Amino acid sequence: MRNGVNLSRLFFLVFLFLLFCLICNPGKGPEATESDQLRELIDRADEAASKARNELRTKDQLEKAIRIYKRVLKLDPGNAHALNRLSLGYFALAEAYLDSKKEETSAYDTGYNYGLKSLRTNEDFDDLYEKKGFRALKELPESVVDVEGLFWIGANLGRLSERKGALNSLGNLSALVSVNRRVLELDEEYLGGGAHRALGSIAGEILGHPFSFLIPKHDLSWEGARNHFERAIEIAPECLENYFSYAKYYALKKGEEGRARELIDKVLSRPTEEGYPLINSIAKDKARALKSEKFEDS
Repeated sequence: MRNGVNLSRLFFLVFLFLLFCLICNPGKGPEATESDQLRELIDRADEAASKARNELRTKDQLEKAIRIYKRVLKLDPGNAHALNRLSLGYFALAEAYLDSKKEETSAYDTGYNYGLKSLRTNEDFDDLYEKKGFRALKELPESVVDVEGLFWIGANLGRLSERKGALNSLGNLSALVSVNRRVLELDEEYLGGGAHRALGSIAGEILGHPFSFLIPKHDLSWEGARNHFERAIEIAPECLENYFSYAKYYALKKGEEGRARELIDKVLSRPTEEGYPLINSIAKDKARALKSEKFEDS
């Protein structure tokens, strides 16, 4: 009889111990399983995206990364990291792989909207956007410090504006300047001096327009544009997009064909694989097209 009682007490103690472990170790429960699944998906998406930027620079690989990031959003719709990478992914898709202007514009628009969703994960920005809509990008709250979100919404919006033309996209200009200046404040080295490159390009588009006198300048100048491009090159001499943008948006706009040719030749002669393989590959393609268009004798 005593053995039976002791055995019952032993089972009871084991039961209490297991219950204690379950309570004190919630990492084994359903919530932790979902969290682990989310982390695993993000890791898989990041790995796929890294391959798309580096060793497997193909449309299929980029689209694979995009698909996995979308799966992340099904588990966590407000995941800013996935939203930012989708904004980047659609920009890269348009830049590198799409064939028609319609497809490109659709991809830039999708990338812009993912970027907007990312910024709206910031409560201050979301409140302002509810009140002012697009104008919120021109009046960014101080708490908006997500460099990736800011840069990629600006990159997609910039391409959309470029397609419309400077006069038809005047309403976007303040927002483009605002988001890129915020990136510059936060991390001027992001993506090889990306905000410097963007601001130099915006200045060139405005100041080089035949009707530039109709366009607000937002304290942009030719000297400032040149300084932006030269600073970008100083930050990331291996990023070939810096030389291409300098040629297209400054040298050619200023009529400095000799400098433009020199910059384009640098893009075409320097290695693709250093630092920014996908960006460099895209820059080389654009440089070849620009050289053929502007310097047909070359």
